[in-house]
Amino acid sequence: MLFVSLQFDYFLFLILAALYYYRGRQETILFLALLVSSWALALALKPVFEVPRPDTVRFVTCTTGYSMPSGHSLMSFALATFLHPRAGKYKLLVWAFAITVSLSRIFIGVHYPSDVIVGALIGCIVGFFWLYIEKMLIKSGLFGGALESMRDREEEVFDPPQQP
Repeated sequence: MLFVSLQFDYFLFLILAALYYYRGRQETILFLALLVSSWALALALKPVFEVPRPDTVRFVTCTTGYSMPSGHSLMSFALATFLHPRAGKYKLLVWAFAITVSLSRIFIGVHYPSDVIVGALIGCIVGFFWLYIEKMLIKSGLFGGALESMRDREEEVFDPPQQP
């Protein structure tokens, strides 16, 4: 769990590379906007809630600041919500990753379960918000070429190209 929790940031870079390679620059920019807004929202909400971190056994002692909401949970669930329409047969894996990252934060002792639940709920809202923004950009014609409507996509980002 410690490995999962601490390696989360590196996994985000792998997803960025995959999106850029398979879907192009426009979806990568949307994904970056999702990550930055998720991170910024988590930082902005922590002083609002002012929930201290658990004082019990901690495997990681370098974590400081407030606990609610869990930034890792918020970002991982925003990521899962955003990637769900693109993940094809790997949809379950995307959600399993979000749940595993979130639970790892409780396991290593840096968050309460309530922090993780609130982070996950806010993360889903952020993910849906960016899916909505994407839909509006496509509808308005501001994004073209690399982004097509969800119904018109023939290949999923994680599926290999189909042979004729």
